Amino acid sequence: MLTKHKYQNLPLNWDEGRVSDCCTSDSPDDPSCGDCCYDTWQEELKQVTKKYDQINEDSQQLSSRLGFLIDRRGRYKSWKEELDKGEELARAICYQLEIIAGQSQKIWYNSCKAAEAIRILFCMIRDFYFQVDFLKKRFDELQNCITHNHDSSLVKGKGILKCLDEYGVKLDAVIKTRDILVAAVLDAIRLSELIRNGMSTTSCPCGDDFDPCNPGAPCECKGCDDESKPVYGFRTIICEWYCAFGCNVECEPCNDNCNEEEPQEPSQQYRQSGQQQQKGYGDKKKQDNFSADDPCKCEKCELEPQFSFPICNDNYKCLVDQWFADDDSCVKKLEAELRDKTKEKEALLACKTSLQKAITEVDPKARCS
Repeated sequence: MLTKHKYQNLPLNWDEGRVSDCCTSDSPDDPSCGDCCYDTWQEELKQVTKKYDQINEDSQQLSSRLGFLIDRRGRYKSWKEELDKGEELARAICYQLEIIAGQSQKIWYNSCKAAEAIRILFCMIRDFYFQVDFLKKRFDELQNCITHNHDSSLVKGKGILKCLDEYGVKLDAVIKTRDILVAAVLDAIRLSELIRNGMSTTSCPCGDDFDPCNPGAPCECKGCDDESKPVYGFRTIICEWYCAFGCNVECEPCNDNCNEEEPQEPSQQYRQSGQQQQKGYGDKKKQDNFSADDPCKCEKCELEPQFSFPICNDNYKCLVDQWFADDDSCVKKLEAELRDKTKEKEALLACKTSLQKAITEVDPKARCS
């Protein structure tokens, strides 16, 4: 063990370039207790304190800016979640409207077929009573012939005359049902037409124009271009709501609709977004709503933004998504910068504390008193 670890004397210049170089030996001519390390550390403490104050100020500013961005990001997130929730509810309504529109279309088609069938039945009943009227005419002619024949073999109430009397009674009974039956058929036609028109006043399909097993789109959103032929009915109302909610439009990405710019203040963001003539609330150029005499008097007050369905394609929804993404990116970037500043500040604080303790230890007033 002693042969492995041999102790050697320190060289005479072992502390060369170290603390001892900055310390002077006591001079009998100078009774003061001078120490050049004290002055050097004082200067270093000033530099470290200055740098620490600068870093601390930067950290506070970053922290304030980060707090503001986190709060604004939270608001954007709340708006984004509300808009997403609104889009989900709108799509749920669209799903129900699509079912109702599909079922009402089938009811409309069935009512068209029912009205057609009832008309055919009416024609059959009318033809039947035409035949009955013809039989009644021939029966009356036969009775008139028998009456004027004065044949002694034809006794009233007996033989063939009895059969003819019974036939006449039954024929009259059938004729009496005509008014009741025809009225019922006409009422059935009226009700079938009311049902059809109640569902939709669209003309019934002819031939193979409509396939009930493959009806296609539940509604056709054509707008109000064809005002000369307005369509009414329950299904029309459902389709109006269906088109108003934009149920026939799929969601599209917002990258092409929103400008990709650096994050700005909310007032600047909304001011610029309000100037963009995009879909949503900027489709049409709005006229000036202010009076020329009094520019502060608004003739027509409008609230903005005005959403258009589907919400997922609305310009304001795209802007909110972009604002949230920009603030989220800025927050992550500032958090990383703040962490670096905090580490640097803690290192400077440790250095400052060490220098303060060292200066306190070598303070000539305390050490040489």
